[in-house]
Amino acid sequence: MKKAKLCLKVLMMTGLLLSFMPSKSQTLEMDLSGTWGFQTDVMDFRRGSLSPRYKHALQETIVLPGTTDDYQIGYKVPYRYIDRLTRKYEYMGPAWYQRDIAIPKEWKGKRIFMYFERTHWLSSIFVDTKEVSKIDYISVPHNHELTEFVIPGQTHRITVGIDNRFQYNTHKWNHAHTEFTQINWNGILGTIKLVAVDPVYIDDLQVYPNIAEKSIKVKMQIRNRTNKPVEGVASFSVNGVNYQLNKRIDLKVKDTAVLVEETIVLGKDVKLWEEFNPNLYDIKCTLNTKSDKASYQHEKSTTFGMREVTQGKNHVMINNRPVHLRGTVENAVFPKTGHAPVDDAEWERIMKILKDYGMNHLRFHSWCPPAAAFRMADKYGIYFEVEMPMWGKDAEPDEARYDFFRREMRAILKEYGNHPSFVLYCNGNEITGNFDFIEELTADAKALDNRHLFSGSTARIRVKSDQYYVSQQTNKGPVKVYEGLPYTNWDRNRESDVDVPVISHESGQRCIYPDFREIKNMIKALLRRGILKYSGNSSIKTACSIRLMISSGHPAL
Repeated sequence: MKKAKLCLKVLMMTGLLLSFMPSKSQTLEMDLSGTWGFQTDVMDFRRGSLSPRYKHALQETIVLPGTTDDYQIGYKVPYRYIDRLTRKYEYMGPAWYQRDIAIPKEWKGKRIFMYFERTHWLSSIFVDTKEVSKIDYISVPHNHELTEFVIPGQTHRITVGIDNRFQYNTHKWNHAHTEFTQINWNGILGTIKLVAVDPVYIDDLQVYPNIAEKSIKVKMQIRNRTNKPVEGVASFSVNGVNYQLNKRIDLKVKDTAVLVEETIVLGKDVKLWEEFNPNLYDIKCTLNTKSDKASYQHEKSTTFGMREVTQGKNHVMINNRPVHLRGTVENAVFPKTGHAPVDDAEWERIMKILKDYGMNHLRFHSWCPPAAAFRMADKYGIYFEVEMPMWGKDAEPDEARYDFFRREMRAILKEYGNHPSFVLYCNGNEITGNFDFIEELTADAKALDNRHLFSGSTARIRVKSDQYYVSQQTNKGPVKVYEGLPYTNWDRNRESDVDVPVISHESGQRCIYPDFREIKNMIKALLRRGILKYSGNSSIKTACSIRLMISSGHPAL
């Protein structure tokens, strides 16, 4: 009798689980890389017109991912800059990319999104004749929802507008989208795809490590677009080297959005992440829900490390130990392509060079890198400082610009916040203007995400919420060294002994006068691609600079 009851109980549990299990794959993708229709529109006629040209087929073609520079599209430049490489063909304005896409009939009832990993600056989607979505982030992917405007089983003409003109009156030197380092390219880079998910899905998954308790707090945003209450289970799986743990929780979702918080104890065998031991873990959440007779499934995963960062007196503290930052500045200088790489292989090459030179730190000067950079820094134990595309007078009063930076800051923290390599965040470089706004940004960021240290601006006015400071000097004197030969016996402990850790800005910045005859040995690929050209005038004393970022205080032993 007991055995019969046990069998019945197992069958009931199995039936309960199966009732939540969908019968087919619930998340589907369509790769959109390849040939697209194309048309430039420097006068912005297409967007401003009510004529049928929204529907007409574009007459030229282009291959995506890629940029207009890859195909020598735009104004053929007759001059050459002497302070930077010159684009062979400049294009700044709207450009249109088009493809007729058959939406699979199997996607009926799903939420449908179009995803661009990296683009400049405004992307907008037209489905047939309707503009349905516009996104203007610079630092994070653009993810457009098309659900209400496409019909599964039918073919739609999708026209994508990419506008690399300045959407706000921002500084013209930042390294995210200006001509001085990476160029102000037009195009789409990285992954381009359509994604269809069930109407109950995980919109966001954030992981907050607690190294003292050897646990993580998971904060998960669930969207319910069924217009009905749903219930189900969320199954978590945490995996690492010789490590595996599972946990399951029950859910009831009555609203269109719900925030789920759950603490997962990882146990004594979990390992910390830091530069010498960059131990990583993957967490996947499988969401199985049902409403009436319909069942839904969605999975979302992310990588994290058991790493905490705190503010010490003179040092950044990683896992309660002082760290001596030894690093350099990444100014988005990628002359062979004119844009930052989006692939793991190139960023892995860069991280290996840093490690070979004994460095552990990389500052992204007035820009934020793509996801591949974070993945490789996680792998090799590099501490990132990330910034928005903000410089100079960007803090002067301008509400439209202010709103852009508020949204951009939150998007960066959401998109990249789980990466253990993302240690430091600063709004931007050498900012001037309204520092009440800079304090607002910094305080809001601290309140949103305690996994990083925050700073208002490099090398200018301090704000109340600063947890570290990047500068050439403090109120006690200079913390940089420009003069003299490049020795390493400088001592700036007294000048850097302030209320927050200080990272010396532009230490070791030296002028180097290159031999232009060597350019031909390095420029072949660049010239072959036809993207950039150099001055070719060896009589011009063009100075390059090498910058080091060195933290204050005595090296941590």
